[in-house]
Amino acid sequence: MSADSDRIELRGLRVRGNHGVFDFEKREGQDFVIDVTLHTSVSRAAATDDIADTVHYGDLAEDVAHIVEDNTFDLIETLAVRIAEHCLGLAEHVEVVVHKPGAPIQRSFNDVSVTVIRSRDTTDAADSTGAATAATVDDEPAETEAYLNLGANLGDAADTLEQAVAALDRHPKITVLRRSSLYRTAPWGGVEQNDFLNLGLIVATSLPAAQLLAVAQGIEVACGRTRELRWGPRTLDIDLIRFGTEPAELIIDTDALTLPHPRAHERAFVLAPWAELDAAAEIRTPTGPRPITAVLSELGDQEITRIPAP
Repeated sequence: MSADSDRIELRGLRVRGNHGVFDFEKREGQDFVIDVTLHTSVSRAAATDDIADTVHYGDLAEDVAHIVEDNTFDLIETLAVRIAEHCLGLAEHVEVVVHKPGAPIQRSFNDVSVTVIRSRDTTDAADSTGAATAATVDDEPAETEAYLNLGANLGDAADTLEQAVAALDRHPKITVLRRSSLYRTAPWGGVEQNDFLNLGLIVATSLPAAQLLAVAQGIEVACGRTRELRWGPRTLDIDLIRFGTEPAELIIDTDALTLPHPRAHERAFVLAPWAELDAAAEIRTPTGPRPITAVLSELGDQEITRIPAP
């Protein structure tokens, strides 16, 4: 793309669509705002003064609107890429911004958006050689198993947990391998509140641990989670407990993430679902690795009840 390339812009196209990781977003829909910038020469159209020699922005608006209306995606990233791929048939270089002003975030915010930039030459080059394609495949990170614990005690907690499990499994780089039963547990930390429902998941993911945690926190936010009171009521809580298995278990301690979870061995609501999924697991404790079932048996004073499947 040359520095002096011409541009055709379509901004602020508002279209109703059904995109999002949660069922209510797909069911109820919301408005999306689309900006499209096409980098393409208008010299011929300027010379002929003929609409056939340029991009018809009315047709462009309709095409983009139909992509939004006629599809259902979990992520606006996917929506933005689909629009960009269509627009590459009209211009050498495109920029697409998808805004989601109704994103289910409980904090005050102005906008949520994803920007995708694509060029026809780089796309063609990546697709035209087997070497480029092979390199992409070879560079794909290997999958790692991780254990997640989910909890909720506000609203319809069981339904929220079901939606969260489905949202995790729909992520293109996360696969839910096994899920535990539901467990009813007494609240932790001394805050007066309702009992929690908890469940455990073993997932396989090609994401690094920090990105897996970020996905989990994004799902929490979409369910209305705020972080105002430590150990307080939760619409949804997703904790990353372990990333990797011996001998390749990730051990890390930063401001953003500590693995394995430093207090997992103290909490029956973490260990009981985990033991159901992997009774042979060994977990780290202050005295060294120990069988999960042995550690769990020592937490018998914590109130936790397995809920039979309906």
